[in-house]
Amino acid sequence: MDKATKTQISIVSFVIGLIMLFIPYLKDFGSVVPGITQYFSLMFYLGLLLVIIGYYLK
Repeated sequence: MDKATKTQISIVSFVIGLIMLFIPYLKDFGSVVPGITQYFSLMFYLGLLLVIIGYYLK
């Protein structure tokens, strides 16, 4: 794998992971679609996994 590609995958997965980690905190603002609240725990753990992968690939 090319170093630039590895760095890009690392940055993208880290950023997406951070976004997914903070989505459950938006439920207090009422700005989240009500149908996705059941997936908050899945989003949190998947986001945590993506952050770890992004950090490992750096």
